[in-house]
Amino acid sequence: MTIKENIEQLQERLKYSGFGESLNKDLEKSVKAKKDEFSLEVLKEVGSQQLEYKLHFQRSSEGRYYYNGFDAKLANTDGGEVSQRFYQNQGISAKEAYNLLEGRAVFKSLFNKEGQRYNAWLQLDLGNRDDKGQHPVTQYHQNYGFNLEESLDKFAIVGRQAPENKETLLYSLKKGNLHQLGLEGQGEKYFLAANPKFKSVSVFDEHGKALKIETIDKRLNSNEELGENSAKRQQKRINA
Repeated sequence: MTIKENIEQLQERLKYSGFGESLNKDLEKSVKAKKDEFSLEVLKEVGSQQLEYKLHFQRSSEGRYYYNGFDAKLANTDGGEVSQRFYQNQGISAKEAYNLLEGRAVFKSLFNKEGQRYNAWLQLDLGNRDDKGQHPVTQYHQNYGFNLEESLDKFAIVGRQAPENKETLLYSLKKGNLHQLGLEGQGEKYFLAANPKFKSVSVFDEHGKALKIETIDKRLNSNEELGENSAKRQQKRINA
């Protein structure tokens, strides 16, 4: 493999991992410098939070560079921060790392020691660290019994979504996103997140307050009934 091919391969890897092309020039410069190892840094602002990535690369004895993964650190304005190292074989993207640091779960296709593929939800245990300073990763295996689509189908709030929006919702929640529901005629904003531990979904208001999704369902149904009754009364006056 030529140096050019090695650079292009690494650039493609970074793009696939959600870092775009902003690091391409620095990556090419570092590879051509022929250091044994090097790191590249990315700093992002996410609302009031600061998100820092540090990507690691290492040169093999044959002279080829490999991407080993990245460190991610999320800092809040109150001074609190959480960090984790994600290795390249975990297949975690930049956005998924942010969602994991936020405490949400991510759905991934993984391989066991025998090379067999399986699906699992991953979630960081942010309350604990191991001797390497890493947060343990909890896996909710496909046999754990959590089915995201079935969990969503239980709630009226999700049934109000157009079919194409529901597919987007499923994809977004599997990425670990906090997904805003688009509800026509509703002044409130609601956000959903997958909750594999309790085999359900969590719902929040626009201020981040956790809500009971059953309560929102009742509120929506009540509003619809009021609207239908109002329409019927209006029709009676017209026909009178």
